[in-house]
Amino acid sequence: MAHKKKFTDPTDIEIIEIHVRFVEAMENVRLETISPEMKQRYLAIMKSLTEKLAMPSKPLHEILGEMMAEVGPLIFQAMQR
Repeated sequence: MAHKKKFTDPTDIEIIEIHVRFVEAMENVRLETISPEMKQRYLAIMKSLTEKLAMPSKPLHEILGEMMAEVGPLIFQAMQR
């Protein structure tokens, strides 16, 4: 995966590395085990999060609050299974 920017801050580099590991884990381990219903929920969540993160003027704490409101009910529902 090519990156547009070259980061020098160690924390930035670690974030990039964990993102790469996350994608690898989803592609190589988890994706095949997720039900079609759960895949649709996951996709909706990831689309929403990505759209929010792409707005540079939106503070991260606001994004996190919105995502908790959107995802919270799904987390509780999944925990009850």
